[in-house]
Amino acid sequence: MLFYITFIEFKAFFAQGVHRKIQGQVSSMERELGKIFYTGWSYPKAVLMREGEVIETEPAVTRKDYIDVLITWFQKYKVTQTYIRYSSTNKWFMDLLKYQYEHGIKSVLEITTYPYDIDAMEGIVKLETLSYINEVNKYINRIATYSSHHEIWGLPCFNLVNGINIKEHPISNKKNENKKIVFIAVSTMQYWHGYERILKGMYLYYKDGGTYDLKLKLIGSGPEEDYYKELVEKYYLQSRVEFLGRIEVFEKEKLDLQYNLSDMAVGSLGFYKALEAQEGSPIKGSEYCARGIPFMCGYRDLRFPSDWEFMLNVSNNSESIDMNRVIDFYEKVTLKENYKELMRDYAEKHLTWDKIMDPVVSYYVG
Repeated sequence: MLFYITFIEFKAFFAQGVHRKIQGQVSSMERELGKIFYTGWSYPKAVLMREGEVIETEPAVTRKDYIDVLITWFQKYKVTQTYIRYSSTNKWFMDLLKYQYEHGIKSVLEITTYPYDIDAMEGIVKLETLSYINEVNKYINRIATYSSHHEIWGLPCFNLVNGINIKEHPISNKKNENKKIVFIAVSTMQYWHGYERILKGMYLYYKDGGTYDLKLKLIGSGPEEDYYKELVEKYYLQSRVEFLGRIEVFEKEKLDLQYNLSDMAVGSLGFYKALEAQEGSPIKGSEYCARGIPFMCGYRDLRFPSDWEFMLNVSNNSESIDMNRVIDFYEKVTLKENYKELMRDYAEKHLTWDKIMDPVVSYYVG
């Protein structure tokens, strides 16, 4: 049996997207590997789950307790393989890896962000990670990364991208309107989303006499929200920018409605703030593609060819977005009557979890 191990508090909103991602990965692996359980540390207890349902829980006040529970479950469920979503390194995590190694458990470690930003850590977490990180590769078989690195810590990598369950993302039915673009941005409004760039771009566009009717819908809530609201006031964009707040997972129809009112999407524009990152595959890009909504982003998206015609790459820096360039891009895309269907077809062929996780599944089977 394979266990998918995480250190995630499933009930936290910030982890909801992660939880859906985990379910997508697990479902794709189950097609070849059979029943898979996944775990989380939902303080003060360890949680064992399958298909979104809790199988069992055990008390786990500390990380040591959580690791002890995991080892007990390994024994109870006769675990032979694990997929670990990496969080940080400490003595107890190393104890888990050593146990796996000593008992012949085949393991893949997923690193969601690489290069790994140890400097961003604080206190004991940083100290422990520095102390143990160079030993991780002794007890792990493979690394799964969302970067283009072929080797990390001396171990071969599976190069993954963020995928989707395509059935959850219906194609948009929005019809284009003359000289009007409605933008949509769905996020948790973190600093790396960088929406200040498009807000300033809209301000400069109208300051220079722009005539297109541009609207921006911001969906979600997070630490940058107040900053964006201040900028909307500063740039006199109150009639053009709408803050729709957080839409919960169970309110899917609300989100579908907003997508069906939108012409173009906005991906992350502030990757340069996070380790000066140049590439990645934030999950929203896959969702926008599946819905047939062209989008812009400020990074090299590993899921698409660099010159992919339905994605506009903007600079990865603090410069304001050139809205004239955005309009030219949108007009060119929409000249193709079937552009939505072409984007949907690309998502079906390349962005499903079945396709993305296939190399990992093959490794476990082999």
